[in-house]
Amino acid sequence: MIDNKLQKFLEKELLSKKDKRIVFTPDMKLYKDFGLVGDDVDDFLIHFTKEFNIAVSNKFNFDERFYPEAYSITDVFKSIFNKVKNILSQEAIKEPELKDLSIAELQEAIKTGILK
Repeated sequence: MIDNKLQKFLEKELLSKKDKRIVFTPDMKLYKDFGLVGDDVDDFLIHFTKEFNIAVSNKFNFDERFYPEAYSITDVFKSIFNKVKNILSQEAIKEPELKDLSIAELQEAIKTGILK
């Protein structure tokens, strides 16, 4: 179970007006469960840190946790090249495994004042 203030914040930030109210659980993730990427994550984290007076640790690596919103044309060509190379070499295609950010981590940040 999560804190009521965090529940209200998540409802406001993650659900549209027409969405039914859901009960957020600690194991939910911002990308996996709500599809937050790029600028949406930036906006969410800005609102979260202001709302709960949270500092972001210098150990917090955005790129390890979330996909970018859009790729440049160079990124697209690199991705195509790497997939073709993997197919030709018969290596398994591996998407980068992201750490994502869970509701439990947000709740912990509220307790400690630092998002790690």
